[in-house]
Amino acid sequence: MKRIPAICLVLFLIPGYALAQGSDTWDWKIAPYLWTVGIDGQLSIGEINQDLDVSFSDILSDFDVGGSLYGEIGRGQHAFHIDYTYLRLKPDDTALPTPPFPMDSTLSTKMTINIFEPAYHLRLNEAQTIDFVVGARYLDIELRMTPNVTGPSLPVTPPVEPPFPGSPVEVGPSWWDYFLGIKTNHQISENWDFGFYGTIGAGGSEQPWTLQAVFGRRFSNDNRLGLGFRIWSIDYTDVEGIQNQVTTIDTRFYGFLIGYEFN
Repeated sequence: MKRIPAICLVLFLIPGYALAQGSDTWDWKIAPYLWTVGIDGQLSIGEINQDLDVSFSDILSDFDVGGSLYGEIGRGQHAFHIDYTYLRLKPDDTALPTPPFPMDSTLSTKMTINIFEPAYHLRLNEAQTIDFVVGARYLDIELRMTPNVTGPSLPVTPPVEPPFPGSPVEVGPSWWDYFLGIKTNHQISENWDFGFYGTIGAGGSEQPWTLQAVFGRRFSNDNRLGLGFRIWSIDYTDVEGIQNQVTTIDTRFYGFLIGYEFN
């Protein structure tokens, strides 16, 4: 954990030093956007498996609130970006095992997710069409799990204790991942651009990766309307997690992006 402050400090200092060395003009962009997130994965707490499923057909009922903001500043070959996402979701309920729980008992989960990503760009050509990216990503996932138990626990031999009490449980795993990536942007017509962003990394989760593709409609003032798709994959394990049970979060977040970029 002691490496985290040092790595973050390096991420902030490298672009500041590099930008100071250049003589080109500054460029910047700010893009508020919405990510219509679907989820495909699983949360495991000991022997209990909670499906984390939010499909496109359920997005209006399962998506409570969310928003994202991307900002980038650069000069010459060097740039730095910050990307922040906030989401509040309610995946479908999952059936609890019988025994020890009574039949038709379920587990409800509400998720609050904060994702913070600082990263440095090395622009590999003057046209700024391809960047090498190195950065970090902080994920904070707050879970409120509510067992919906329909009656008294069933007797089993030997006795089995549920991994959590009958009342709601609130927990909040959080961790840092570190990544390398490539970001490209190409003009495909007079008014349209296409951008790709992909990363792979390591850290608190095992080999996290992201893929993102965005079409941008460029206007006369150089601002752009972006339409695209993003997938984020994480595989996180905590051996002393929820209620001191082995806890894993193995899931993919995916969905369409829509945003407006100011330049």
